[in-house]
Amino acid sequence: MIYEPREDSFLLQKFVKKYSKGLVLDIGTGSGILAKEASLKSELVIGLDVNKDVIKHCKKNIKKVYFFKSNLFQIFDDNFFFYDKVDKKLEIYDKKKVKDREKLRTLVKKQIKFDLIIFNPPYLPQELKKRDITIEGGKKGYEIIERFLSNVSNYLKKDGRILLLFSSLTNKRKINELVEKNKLRFIELEEKHIFFEDLYVYYITKC
Repeated sequence: MIYEPREDSFLLQKFVKKYSKGLVLDIGTGSGILAKEASLKSELVIGLDVNKDVIKHCKKNIKKVYFFKSNLFQIFDDNFFFYDKVDKKLEIYDKKKVKDREKLRTLVKKQIKFDLIIFNPPYLPQELKKRDITIEGGKKGYEIIERFLSNVSNYLKKDGRILLLFSSLTNKRKINELVEKNKLRFIELEEKHIFFEDLYVYYITKC
């Protein structure tokens, strides 16, 4: 099932348009609308999603973006991603297959980091026994965001930034605590009331 663009997507899209530059990562890409927007102003865009049907859809319909199946940052745990700025080419090496120590050291040093990381996560609390992974972030709603924030610094450049969207139903105070716990800081870019909830867009950087 592909998450079709909704109010949250369009709200975040406005800031993706404003802040996209350099190397951009779109996690939970869904329809690919945010990755596509980022590609208009960026050097390289990578879109990730845990749903293989999403990746198939995006590869078929969106050009100038690299799409990969991945559970959050998992693909970077399994592979080295190196972007050659001269040739404007993305190179990928399976970590298990790199045996040469010198090459391994080089790839570790050059592992890709991003100027902007975009995350429009599933953020609603889980209602039924079986979770809808397109909209529900866990029993309390913020579990996926918690995992994201605990790992995101490893893939963000020193002066990089994060655009994160979530809902008042996610528990705003808990999100603030998680940002601070992971040595990050935030600015609230916008709050928008939609039906039964408020949507927030955070601009996050390293402390």
